[in-house]
Formats: sequence, structure tokens, C-alpha cells
Amino acid sequence: MNEDEITILGGNNFSEIIQILENFLKVNDNVFSFPFLLTNNRRVSLWAALFQHLQSKSSESIHVLCLTTIRLLSRDKTELESLICEKWIITLIEKAGLFNFVDPEDTMDVDMPMKEVVVEALKCLCNIAFNSEVARALCAHTSIAQGLVARLRSYKEISFKDEIMLFDMKLLFILTALRQDIKAKIKNDLHGMDYLISCLNELVVEATEPQMEVAGVSDVIEGSHNCFLQENQQAIMCEILKTQFNLMLHSGSEEPVSEADEGMYLRLMPALTTLLYAHVPTQDKLMELHSNIANLLTSVPPVFYQYLTPELNDGETAQNIYDGRNMDALQALLQLLQYRLSITTSTKNQYENLSPILTVLNKSSRGCRAQRKYLRQVVLPPLRDVSRPPEKGHTLRNQLCRLLTTPVTSVRDLVAEFLFILCKEKVGRMVKYTGFGNAAGHLAQKGLMGSSRGPVLYSSSSEDSDTEEYLEAQPRIDPVVGCTRPPRSNPFEGMTDEQKEYEAMKLVNLFDKMLSEGAVKPARIGPDGRPQPIDHVLEIRDRPPNRPQS
Repeated sequence: MNEDEITILGGNNFSEIIQILENFLKVNDNVFSFPFLLTNNRRVSLWAALFQHLQSKSSESIHVLCLTTIRLLSRDKTELESLICEKWIITLIEKAGLFNFVDPEDTMDVDMPMKEVVVEALKCLCNIAFNSEVARALCAHTSIAQGLVARLRSYKEISFKDEIMLFDMKLLFILTALRQDIKAKIKNDLHGMDYLISCLNELVVEATEPQMEVAGVSDVIEGSHNCFLQENQQAIMCEILKTQFNLMLHSGSEEPVSEADEGMYLRLMPALTTLLYAHVPTQDKLMELHSNIANLLTSVPPVFYQYLTPELNDGETAQNIYDGRNMDALQALLQLLQYRLSITTSTKNQYENLSPILTVLNKSSRGCRAQRKYLRQVVLPPLRDVSRPPEKGHTLRNQLCRLLTTPVTSVRDLVAEFLFILCKEKVGRMVKYTGFGNAAGHLAQKGLMGSSRGPVLYSSSSEDSDTEEYLEAQPRIDPVVGCTRPPRSNPFEGMTDEQKEYEAMKLVNLFDKMLSEGAVKPARIGPDGRPQPIDHVLEIRDRPPNRPQS
């Protein structure tokens, strides 16, 4: 776009303006940088011309084109901070139908601009708010938060709600993620969580009606969950969940729960449970939805996890039942773990991919006995084949055991804690399923290296039912590696006593060299059950470690 065309845009020849803007949009639809606007102050002139038309009623015929052009231009962060002013932000807020509210309890005025104008204005606000801190600060001094929350209560009155909900939620997510003052206002003053939960429930109700044709399901299975989300609904759900995560992020799940928060969690959990049952057109979209649910659940106190697995009433059925409870939601979280493990091919993204779902499963297994027993049944089934090390293979147990030695310590600790809880925090059982070599780091961290028992936190009833195959192989199992080893030949066979002594001295000298160079340091198990360094290996002989009484 040259200077002559920008000059024409500042005039009132709408036919030429339309031609210039349509050509610009066609050429730059997938462009994210506009270096030609750096010369002769073109960028300022272009933005000023576009907003001049947006602020004029006589230019209503080109408002959509102007907004679409601004949306493309706002992808480029160059000079954006110096361009944006409060008047322009207010103009976009008005075009988006987010009017000024004196009282946040006022009802929404549904006499809004035309659909195309509202949608494009919302897209502009999303781009500008994401790319500019100045714009976000200006938004904080407007009534945009009140307008967005008010619209949450009024979607039923808007004929084109499906077109604007997604971008409303995207804008809410951006503002609550990047502006703490807006987040606090929406959470505390405007009670945004309550309205978001209501909006979530309304969408669930809409999607729960049988929609076999949309979902591609020929028959509805008796007793199955009939929540079918279309792609647009799934996208809106994800943005709502992300915004709720922002609002709950620093709520402190370990702190005492207030009465108001308790009511909020009691409304939220059934909606999340239903969403974990939902059918989505593609597997990737389903995993995206479940990932956002898992992220949100990391901020939910464990006491409310029981609502993920409600008790079944007479006549109710489920695909996964344990102890009279519907375990379908918990099974969905396990499937998310499997999916996350399958896409995590290196340590580079281990924390991002695995930390949320592992945190959720830890809280679930510690907070609800029935859920822990179900998870143990799936993750640590009774052992049969013990010919291979626990970390070798493709089962969920094998994959988790491999992570016990990952250099990403946060993931390693989450996995170890999860398996330890499933083993009822019993050292012997942990070693049985993972091998002492894999479990040693976690046991040392907890001060359990010298003890075979963990704290008494669980019921006394045993869940261990050793299989015949395991009992038969048990005498040959090497507890360090957690599997059987083939018989070994005696390396000293055929040696004379002098040769044996020579080999022994070589080993002593090698060990002494490693000690003197600091490659290894001898240690013993202290009274607290943790390894403690010693100055000389003879200390182990002279002062044997304390053993706990049986």
C-alpha cells in the first residue's frame, strides 16, 4: 500500500476505499509483518485513517473492511505500543458490543452492531491485547471486564451468540492471563467464575441432546454418555477452561476452602466430569479438551476429586465401574496420560506435557480411596512376566518406570510419588513393581532407605494378590533390577588363590582411585533413613547403621 492509497483512505470516496482495502486484504491475508509501513510515517497515517472511519456513522458501509484491515495490521507488533490510544480502544470495545456499564448487575443491552462488525472488532481486541501491554493497561481503565462478564449472562438473548462466544472467551483468557488487575476484578468484584461455570453448564446441556448425525454415531449405546461436542463448542469450552484456570491459578489448593469456594467447586466438578465423558469429532480435539480439564483440576483441592467418580444409582451403567462408582472420567484422565506419554519423545518437553496430568493423578490417588484402588488396578496390575526389567516394555507401568530415572527432576518426583501412593507407600511393594535401582532416589529422598515400611496412611486390607507366575519366579528375582536374571558362571572358576588375590587387589586399587579423585563417596544409612556421607569405608563396619524395630 503506497502513500497515495493511504491518502485516498483518509477521504470519503467509498468506492475507491473499498477497492483499496479489498485488494490489501486479498494480498496480505496470511502476512504477519508489514515493513513497507515503516517509511514516511505510513503506519500512523493508515491506522488513523481507519479509525477515523470507524468513528464516523457516515462510514458504516466500510466498517467491516476497516476492522478486518486493523485485524491484519495488529498482527505486527512493530510500533504498536506507540500507536494505541485510549480513544481507539474504546472505539473497538463499542464496535464489539461491549458497552459501558455503571452497575455490573445491569442487564445486557442486546441492541448490538451487526454480527460481522462485532466479530471483527473482537478479533482486533484479541490481537491488540495479546501484542501490546499499553493496550492491556488501557483496557484495565475501561469497562471491558464488566462488558464481557455481562455478556456471559446474556448469550441466550443474542441471535449470533455462536459466532461471538469464542472470541469473547479468547479475549477473557488473554486479559486474565496478562493483567492481574483485570483478573482480580473479574474474579472478586464481578464473580466471573460463577458466570463462567453457568456458561459451561449451558453449553453442556446444549451438547447433551442426542446429535448422532453431527457426531457420526449411528446408534446411541444404552446407558452411555450422550454429550456430543461440535468443533466450535469444543473450542469455546477450551477457552472457558483456560480462563477458569487463570482465575483459580493462585487460589492455593492446600489452603482451607471458604464456603463460597466450596459452592463454586461443587458446581464446577460435575461439569468437568461430564466433559470428560464427552464425544468430540477428532482424537486430537478430545485430548486438547481433556488437557485443559487436567490443567484446571491441578488447582482443585483433592477433597473434591470424589465428584469425578460418582456412585452409580440403580439402573445406571458405565463403561468402567469399580466399587460401585463410575470410573469413566478417571479412565479418560488415564487415556490423557497415555497420549501425553506417546507424544513426549524427549526430555525437552517432559515437564510441560506430563506435569499437569501427573499432578492430577497424584491428587486423585491420595484424595479418594476408590480412585487409588482403580488406578492401581490399571497402572500396577498383578505381576506375571518378571523376565524383563520394569522399565522395558510398552505398558503404562513400563513407561512410568522409565521416567523414574529422567533428568527432569520435577517429572521424576511426580512419577515416583504417584507409584509410591499406588503402592500404599510401602517400600517393599514399590521395589517389587519398579526395582530398587529405579526407586532408590525417591526412597532416599523420603528417608526410607533403611526401612521396609512407609507411614500407616491406608487401610490394612491387602490389595496384593501375587500370581502363580510371580510366586514361582520370586526366588530368582534380583530386587535391584526388579526382574529375574539368568544363572551366571563363576568368574573365579579355574583361578588359583594367587590369581584371585591379584584380581581382588586390582578392584581395591580401582575403588581407592575413584575415592581419591572424588568420583564416588561412600555413604551409610543414617538414623533418619537417608544416605549420609562417611570419611572412610571402614566406618560401615565399625558403626553399623541403625535398623528399625520390626
